[in-house]
Amino acid sequence: MPQLIATDLDGTILFDRKVPPADLDAMRRWRAAGNLLVVDTGKSVFATRDTLEPEGVAFDYAVAFTGAVLADGDYRVLTSRFLPDGLAHEIVMSLQGIDGLTVFATTLETDYIISDTYHEVSPILQVFVPMTPEEMSGHRFIGVPMRVRDDDVRERIVADLAGRWGEWIEVVRNQEFLDVVPAGATKGAGLNDLVAWLTRPDGPHPGESVETWTFGDSWNDIPMHEAADHAVALPWSPPEVAAVCERTAASMAELVDSLLEPRGHATEEGR
Repeated sequence: MPQLIATDLDGTILFDRKVPPADLDAMRRWRAAGNLLVVDTGKSVFATRDTLEPEGVAFDYAVAFTGAVLADGDYRVLTSRFLPDGLAHEIVMSLQGIDGLTVFATTLETDYIISDTYHEVSPILQVFVPMTPEEMSGHRFIGVPMRVRDDDVRERIVADLAGRWGEWIEVVRNQEFLDVVPAGATKGAGLNDLVAWLTRPDGPHPGESVETWTFGDSWNDIPMHEAADHAVALPWSPPEVAAVCERTAASMAELVDSLLEPRGHATEEGR
């Protein structure tokens, strides 16, 4: 039975755009042992590549855009879902004039920045192309990420977006970001979609049972954890995240070491 680790990026294996060497080695050992490594992230495919390639991170599959897109280890898109035509523009226009907010819009190929009141770059999303709301016409958008630090402003935005377009969107929190993605898209739904894709009759693992482990620290990881056979949080995860996990691990290296340890030995240690 194949084993699969699905890992979040920022705050989990990625810190100020760097991957700790021990974690990088652990992920290589995990794959060398015949297991699957999946990155399950709110980032776009473009941002995932921009972040991970310089760090030498190789993986088997990516669940990107908070579950709206599946890609392989070469960043080739396997499946994708988009916001309804014109909706990203409507959402962007509804956010104009709000102070303390940076608004992005993402296509399959590019992360665009639409407006910025912080005038600084977040380490979570650093590479983007300027775009005006008027230039959004003719593009198909998967999501509208926004950086918003103030909790009250964040809550008002979530309530407003859900009240207006709740039938067509999900609004997911990740640290100081909110990600607006197509309805039904979550990290958990993306993980389920990937397992179904892997085990379909003509898939890479037809008819097999895939044992899934998830590793993530933030609120948008909760659906991913809930979809997994085994969910692991980080010691600094918010209580709501830790509550849906069976345990914590301080690093990817610690998690991989515990899973690659012979099960019999682990059982004896646990007695």
